[in-house]
Amino acid sequence: MYRLYVDEVGNDDLSHVDDDRHRYLSLTGVAMKIDHARDQLNVKLNSLKANVFAHDPDSPLILHRKEILHRKGVYQCLNEVEKLSVFNEAILDIFCNTEYVVITALIDKAWMREQAHWEQKHPYHYLMEILVEKYAQFLERRNAIGDIMPESRQTKKDKLLQKVYELTRENGSDFVNARRMQSVLRSSNLKFRTKKDNIAGLQLCDLIAHPSHIYVRHIMEHGVNLGAFAEQVINILNRDKYDRSPTRGEIIGYGIKHLP
Repeated sequence: MYRLYVDEVGNDDLSHVDDDRHRYLSLTGVAMKIDHARDQLNVKLNSLKANVFAHDPDSPLILHRKEILHRKGVYQCLNEVEKLSVFNEAILDIFCNTEYVVITALIDKAWMREQAHWEQKHPYHYLMEILVEKYAQFLERRNAIGDIMPESRQTKKDKLLQKVYELTRENGSDFVNARRMQSVLRSSNLKFRTKKDNIAGLQLCDLIAHPSHIYVRHIMEHGVNLGAFAEQVINILNRDKYDRSPTRGEIIGYGIKHLP
């Protein structure tokens, strides 16, 4: 039994797409066996939190990339060179030695807005349809079943995303028909959770999603700067974490999908 943890980079606003800071949206899914999330990832993240931040188990620390990056609150300790080194080594070890598979789908919203023939004009929903399709294909290859856990946005957006998932599962996609999709995605409901729920898989996805987003834009020749730490993360993902063709090892079209 697998679970796909989902997080986004960017936003679904279509009113500022001429600004590169708001033009691109991606969804990243981290697929992991549920027992691995419980017995491997959760244990490793708790160990990191205890060793680096000495967190209170009754008031759990939630790893969040933006707060880590800006060294806010409890993350101020990462301004110390030794603490930062310990944290980086531990998190890279988790990225490298935990069993999971990554799928990232990215869309240029300015380009999408110009596609007059498309029925689906909501970038977040379009990417979700792609992610569901790629995840279903992944599950088929593993002869497995799974469900999907997005990070909740705690608004009516969750209800709309649930409806998109239901329709995709009921109708199938261009490459995975409804029968195949329903055979691997048995539940008709998304399992929304928030940051405060302290879900290990969502925290892992939060930390991986931005480097993967930047890497996909790098592939698209956008002239972005990966940065030294992100390059280490991408090396790990490219080596064996991105989903890929079982015969040719190709990542594009499997672990990475970008539009255009």
